[in-house]
Amino acid sequence: MKDKCEKQQMDRSLFDQKCVTCGTWMVSTEKKVNDVTTITYSCPECGLTYTVDK
Repeated sequence: MKDKCEKQQMDRSLFDQKCVTCGTWMVSTEKKVNDVTTITYSCPECGLTYTVDK
């Protein structure tokens, strides 16, 4: 169970900065509600958007 927790805390910033579809740099916004930080990544070129909870 400890391994699963360590994987969730991995720094994903190196993987999430470029769009997987077109390779354009993603724009990220962070929103913190209580103890959960939600990061939304959006691509200005192709419109791909996804959200990650931290």
